[in-house]
Formats: sequence, structure tokens, C-alpha cells
Amino acid sequence: MLRLAWFLLAGALIVSACAEEPDLDLNIQNKQTLTFVFSGRSYASEFEVLQLQKPTPPNKVNPFSFNGETIWKLSTSRPIKGADWPPIAYGEAPRNFAQTVPESGMPPKLAEDKLYVARITGGKDAQTTLFFEMRNGKAVNVSDTLRPSR
Repeated sequence: MLRLAWFLLAGALIVSACAEEPDLDLNIQNKQTLTFVFSGRSYASEFEVLQLQKPTPPNKVNPFSFNGETIWKLSTSRPIKGADWPPIAYGEAPRNFAQTVPESGMPPKLAEDKLYVARITGGKDAQTTLFFEMRNGKAVNVSDTLRPSR
């Protein structure tokens, strides 16, 4: 009976560890303005959107190594836990965030013929990347369709 209790306890600990909140997570919502939402237990201090040339075929982007141009970047003066980041509408810097790219004004309008990367970065290599495209005026998460180049 004691073995069964230890086995059940070990199983419960494994399940709770697997259900733990991810380091950092990022998603998109299509409201009136494209909005980025965050979660996670790690701390982050930067968020950026990069523009990439749309590859041909579109699934030949290595999601772990890519080159792009940063078109919009925000930073905080102190790291904030991912789950505590406010939702961020594209082009609108929330209170206590500084826009560093572009230095002033609005970022460029998002176009349908481009591939975009949104990422939040923090310490200890904590980073989450989301690939998206614009389709019929709405952002579509295409992260799952990308495969590493061979």
C-alpha cells in the first residue's frame, strides 16, 4: 500500500510539473487593431516585430534562425513577468514602455505580401517567437506551418 501511495504522489508531481506555465508565451488577437497578448513565468524587457521577405515556398523558413528588419520595438525600464505584460496593440506603446524603433512616429502598415515575426525577449535566453501574415486585413499565426530549411 505504501508503494502505491508513493507511486501516486510521484505521478501527481510529474503532472503538476508538466502543467507549469511556460517560460514566455505570445499570441495574437484580431481586434480593431492587431493586439499581442503575453503569458509566462519568465521576465522580459523587450518586444519587437520584424519583417521578413515571404519565402518561396512559404514553409522554408528556419524558425530558429532567420534574418529580418525590425520595424517596431518596445522596451521596459525593468523586466516584467510575461504574464504581467499588458496586451499591446500594434503601433501603440503602453504606459511605462519606450518605443525604440522607429525612433518616432508610427511603425509601417503591415502588408499582405510579407512574413512577420513578433517576439518577446528576456533574461537567461527566455524568448518566444511567433510568425504571422496578414490575410484579408487580419493577422494569421503561421508558426505551425514553418519547417526548418534543409
